[in-house]
Amino acid sequence: MSDKRLPTAADFPPGTEFVIKEFDVPLVCIPGKGWFNWFGGTPRPYDVHFLKVDNNWNADSFEEWVAIVKDSLKDDKPA
Repeated sequence: MSDKRLPTAADFPPGTEFVIKEFDVPLVCIPGKGWFNWFGGTPRPYDVHFLKVDNNWNADSFEEWVAIVKDSLKDDKPA
């Protein structure tokens, strides 16, 4: 597993939306900052135009969302 730190709920301001795209892409919408993709444990800006009505949904909880981030770290391959 990567040595990247998993985010905690305290890392995000109130009003942050936690979204799952296509079952395995953890996205967040941070008020005043925009959308970010957390796949792989590192946030990167995300173009919201890639979201469609049927390819994403709000996470049921922060814990569900962070579990997706954690699973994405398993894809890291040692150098």
